[in-house]
Amino acid sequence: MPVTEAEAAAVLPSSGWVRRYVIHAAKQTTAPLVYHLGVGITTMGVTCPLSYGMHYAGTLRTNNFCLLVGRSGEDNKSSALNVGREILDAAASPLIGDFPGSPEGLIDSLQNAPSQLIPISEFGKFLSSAQRGYFEPTKTLLADLWDSLPIQRTKANNNSVRVENPRLSINAACSIPYLEKHTLSEDWTGGFMGRWLVLYGRRERTDPDPVGCRLDFQWLADELRKRAVTANAGWCMGLDSGASVLWRNWYNDVTNRPLPSNIVGIRSRAPTIARKIALVYGWDFGPASLGQPWKMGVDVLEPAIAFTELHIKSLTDLSHVIAEHADARLRRSILQVIDNKGGAATLGEILGVLKLRKRPVVEMLDALMEEGRVNKAEVSFGRGTAFVSCRPASTL
Repeated sequence: MPVTEAEAAAVLPSSGWVRRYVIHAAKQTTAPLVYHLGVGITTMGVTCPLSYGMHYAGTLRTNNFCLLVGRSGEDNKSSALNVGREILDAAASPLIGDFPGSPEGLIDSLQNAPSQLIPISEFGKFLSSAQRGYFEPTKTLLADLWDSLPIQRTKANNNSVRVENPRLSINAACSIPYLEKHTLSEDWTGGFMGRWLVLYGRRERTDPDPVGCRLDFQWLADELRKRAVTANAGWCMGLDSGASVLWRNWYNDVTNRPLPSNIVGIRSRAPTIARKIALVYGWDFGPASLGQPWKMGVDVLEPAIAFTELHIKSLTDLSHVIAEHADARLRRSILQVIDNKGGAATLGEILGVLKLRKRPVVEMLDALMEEGRVNKAEVSFGRGTAFVSCRPASTL
């Protein structure tokens, strides 16, 4: 099941800008509360000074890639993105970046503004283009940027463009069919998608007249502006004694937790994501804004871990739409077409929906008949021979 409103509300920090932002955003749109929490964390993170961070398996920074996943046209993903974008635009518009048409364009943009947050309301189109190869170099570059590694490119005149301290954050939205169609388990176990903070929500609230209450808008913009112009933040020196115990127990639990094989990469990425979020909370309501070195305590680590658990829950629940490999995805697609056609579909109907060549579809249908998943039968209404499902739709 998607993350519920109650689950998202339970992990809200007890104070701070992010908490007040989520309360404000919930009054603007009926998008799931977990979306607002993810957008708020990423928006606060982009205001951190370039020098801010901590040592954890290298040098860790506060930039995040947040992906809102839900039903197309039902869960108000774009509306959730727009609430955060509007406040950041009012507070510090130069921090809002545009999605690049090429890796070179992204590097040039980051040279001019090393800290950026790019909103992407149609991330599924990016995944589709990357699968065809057009945006594959951009995917590779984004993977490095999540780690805040220095990047560079060489121009035609042999001059180099280098960005020493890139801090790129992304808030994106994607519908489930795009995620299913354009990602494989290899993308999640250690590749590009494994770096995303994935939040799977479903709209629970309704509002026939969503005019929104904007009483907190100016306060949120003003506070965010103060953070964006603050040049220094206290370096995090590690965990204090209480946080160290909490961290060790949770880390061991995640490492040994049984997870679906196609998303097992969560074990290595979730701890890093939790530390990134804790750093953002340290900048939001912790001591980092005082400008002195500090140790991370339970006050910022506990809500960060709790929120990371919603990411783990989201990916675990979405694991059934992430195929192990291309053949598995084709198999699932064929079975879904048959199911959507009432449990029986002709070859022509399957080809018409999938828009694929005949040969791989026929070969997969032969395999499905061999394993007893479908069989051939005559159907009524002049459709001729069709492939009929042998199992209920719940087992697809």
